[in-house]
Amino acid sequence: MKKLVWASSLCVPLLLAGCSLIGDDASHSNSVNTALRDGVESLPRILVVYGGDIITADNANRVFRHQRDNAGLLIVDDTIVAVDTLESIDKHLKSKYAHIKSPVRYMDLAGRTLMPGFIEPHAHLQLTAQTSFVPNLMPCLPDKYQQQLNQDYGWLYYRGKDIPTEQGGVRANCYLYIEEALDALRASKVNKAEQWLVGNGLDPSRMLLSQSNNYPFLPNPNNDVTIDAKNKAAFAKALNDNKAFLRFPMYFIEDAQAFGQGATKNQGNVLATHPVLVLDQSGHLGYANMVAFKQTGLCDKTLSKSEIAALDLNHNIDPSVINRDGSVTLRCEANSESAMKSYQRIVQAKYFPDGDWSIVENKGMWQYSGLLKEQSSYVPFVEAIAKSFDSKRLNVAGMLKHADVNVASDPIVCNVESQDPVIKVMENILNTSSQQGVTTFVEGGSTIDMVKSYKCIVESGKAATRIRSLYDWHDLSEKLEEDRKEEKDNLKDKDLSDKYKIAFDSATYKGMLSVEGVKLWSDGSTQGCSANLSHDYDVEGLCEMFGSGHVDFNREQIAHNLQQFADSGWYFNLHANGDKGIADSIGALLDMNGSTESQCGEADDLSSYACLAHTIIHSTVNRADDVSVEKIPKVVTEYEEARKILPNLMPSHLIGHIAYWGRSMENELGEQRAQMINPMYAEFKSGIPFSIHSDLSISPLFPIWFVEQAVTRNTWYYPNLEGNGTPLNADQAVEIMEAIRALTIVPAKQHNIADKLGSIEAGKLADFIVLDSNPLDFNTDKAGKRPVDIHTIDVECAFVAAKQIPWLDLAQLSKGNEEYKDSKCPLYTKYF
Repeated sequence: MKKLVWASSLCVPLLLAGCSLIGDDASHSNSVNTALRDGVESLPRILVVYGGDIITADNANRVFRHQRDNAGLLIVDDTIVAVDTLESIDKHLKSKYAHIKSPVRYMDLAGRTLMPGFIEPHAHLQLTAQTSFVPNLMPCLPDKYQQQLNQDYGWLYYRGKDIPTEQGGVRANCYLYIEEALDALRASKVNKAEQWLVGNGLDPSRMLLSQSNNYPFLPNPNNDVTIDAKNKAAFAKALNDNKAFLRFPMYFIEDAQAFGQGATKNQGNVLATHPVLVLDQSGHLGYANMVAFKQTGLCDKTLSKSEIAALDLNHNIDPSVINRDGSVTLRCEANSESAMKSYQRIVQAKYFPDGDWSIVENKGMWQYSGLLKEQSSYVPFVEAIAKSFDSKRLNVAGMLKHADVNVASDPIVCNVESQDPVIKVMENILNTSSQQGVTTFVEGGSTIDMVKSYKCIVESGKAATRIRSLYDWHDLSEKLEEDRKEEKDNLKDKDLSDKYKIAFDSATYKGMLSVEGVKLWSDGSTQGCSANLSHDYDVEGLCEMFGSGHVDFNREQIAHNLQQFADSGWYFNLHANGDKGIADSIGALLDMNGSTESQCGEADDLSSYACLAHTIIHSTVNRADDVSVEKIPKVVTEYEEARKILPNLMPSHLIGHIAYWGRSMENELGEQRAQMINPMYAEFKSGIPFSIHSDLSISPLFPIWFVEQAVTRNTWYYPNLEGNGTPLNADQAVEIMEAIRALTIVPAKQHNIADKLGSIEAGKLADFIVLDSNPLDFNTDKAGKRPVDIHTIDVECAFVAAKQIPWLDLAQLSKGNEEYKDSKCPLYTKYF
C-alpha cells in the first residue's frame, strides 16, 4: 500500500468554554500562549468551511441552509470553535488571530451538505477481514443496493472475481439459492485429500432451496398490493422448503442430487470427499459434512470412566454406549436415537459450553445431521482446520465472534508497511468505511490480541477512521484471572482491569483508538433461529424446530459474569435479539446497579455505573402476546421503566433485520411479532434514543442506506429483488432527522463519547463528512428526492480531527492495485 499520511496535530486543542464566536478572550489567549510557551513548534491550524448546508445533529437539531443562513464552520486545530455566519467568523479571525502569521485554510462546500461523520456503533472488523479469505456464499442484496456493494466492497466480498459495473450484471457474484451457493463451493479446487473446504455466508433464512423448484413469484416493480399478497404467500411456502435443509444439511452438502435435479453435476463431488465447514451468515449456525466430523477426532475418541463421571450427566446416558470398563467411545452414528443422544450430550458437555450438534435418522441409523448450533459448537472443527492448514494465515478462529476459541495461529505481524494480509484487509475496510461516511468504527467485541492488531493499525498511521472497541467479557475475564494469580500486591479488580482500558483521551492514541467497554452475548440470532424468545418461533415457519431459540446466559448469569466490570467502571453492550433475552439483559444491568433508586443526578459523576450508557445490541423481537392499547411494545415499556434507574440505557438496531430479513422474519416469528421488530418510532415517541448499526460482516456498512431503510422500512421477498420493496409496518418508520441522529449523536452517547463526537457543536472534535445532497430534502415525492432515493446520495469526503482522509480508488483495489483518488473537497489558503 502506498503511504497513508496521517499526522496527529502537534498543537494543544483550543477547547473554548462556551464556544460562541464572542468566546472568552482570556481563555483563548491563554490556550495559545501556553502552547507556544511549552515549545510547540506549529501554530494553531485554522480551517473555515462555508458555502453549503450544515446539519448539526445537536440537541436542538439545528440545520443551517446555505441560501438562507450563509453559515460556516470555524475549526481551530482539531476542534470546532463555532458555527455562525461568515461575517461573524471573519470578525472573529481578525480579532483573535491577527498576531498569528499563518494562512487560514478554507473549504468551499459549493452547495453541498456538511454533517457529523457517521459512527458505526456495532461491527466486527477482524471477523470481516478473516472471512474475506474464504469463498463468499452470501445471498444477493436488493438490486439497487447490490450494484453499489459491487462497486465499493467488491474487492472484499468478491476477491479475484470480475466485478460487474452495469446493472445487468448486478447478481453476478452473489446467490439466491442454497443449491447455487453450494455448487460454487463444490467448484473449489482441491490440492490434497484432506483439504478443508470452508465457506461463509450461506443463509437459509433468505436463500431459497433450489431454482429448479419453479416458485411462482411475480415481478412487482410498481409495488402492486395484490401482487405483493401473492408473493408473500409464495415466499412463505418456498422458504419453508428450507426446513428440510436445516433438519439434515449434511445430506444436501454431500449429495448434489438432494436438491431434486435429475441431471448429474458436472463437478466432482468434493463436498462428499473432503471435510466441509460452512458458516451461516447469521454467525450462529454452521453446516458440516461427515468427513468434517471425522476430522475433529471425536467420532472414535474414547473418554475414560473418570472423564465421563466428571461431566456430571446424572446417569443420563444410554447404558449401551458404556464400555465394560466404564469408558465411552464416541461415535458419529448409532443404532438408536437414545445412543446417539448420549453421544451428543457427552460431546456438548465435554467440548463446548453451549449449542449442540443436531442429530437425525438416516436409513435406519441415527447420526449427526451436520447442523451446528451456536459458535461454541464449531470449536472442534476450528481446531481441526487449524491443524490441517500448511499456513495458519487463515485463522478460522478469528472468523468466530464469541466462541471462546483459543487456537494457535501465526501472530499478526505489525510493522510500518503492514505486510500482514489480515492487517492490510482491515486497513482497507476502514478506508472503504470512510468512503461511506464513517469517521468512528466501533468493534463490537475484541480479544486482547485483536486490540493489539488495532494498535498496530493506528500506530502505523493507516487508520482511516477512529476505532473504539469493547472487550469480549470472557477473554478479559480470563486475562484478569491470570493477572490475579501473578499479582503479588493484591491490587483491587479495578486497578487490574484499568490497565486494559484505553481512554479516548489517551496521550498515545489521541482518540484514534479507545477501549472502555465490555461485550457479552446473551442469546443467538433471530434469523438464525436462536433468539431467546418468551414464545416459540412460529409453528408454520422456517424455525419451528428450534422452539423458543437459544439462551447463552440468563439474567442471573449475565450479572454474575459482568459484576466485576460494573464495579470497575466499564460500560456494557449486551447482545440480545429475542424479547426474553432483552428482558434478561435489562434485568441484569439493573441488578448490577445495586439499587432500585436512581443514582444518576445531574451533579453525579457521569462515569459511574448508573450514569454510563449501556446498550442492548440488536433488540429485535417483541412479545407475541403484546396487546398494548397504545400500541407500545412490551419491550419498549421495559426500557422506559429501566431508564428511571439507568437513564442512559438504550437499544441499537440492526436495520438489515428489516431491509434484508424482514419478510423472512414474518415467516419465522409470525406477522404480529414481525411487524414490530426494531420498533424505532415507538421508542422515539417514548423518549428512548436508539442507534442503527450494520453488524458488519453480517450486513454491509452503508450508513446512507440505513437512513433510507429506517425512513421507509422497505423489505423484499427473495428472490424478487428489483424495485424499491414494500414496507414492513410503515407505522414504525422514523423521520430523516431521527435516522441521522441514530447514526451520529446517539451512538456517540451509547459509547460515552458524546462530549467529544457525534454532532457539529463548538467544543467537539471536527469529525465531519460532506454529502453531494442534503438528506433532509428527500422527504417529498419529487423525482430524485423521494425517501427511496436516499441511498443515491454520495459521500464526497471525510475529515477526522479536521484532517481529510485520503481515499483508495476502490475500482483499482478490486483489481489488486492500491492507488489513491483525487479529493472532491480541495482546500485553499489565504491570509486574513
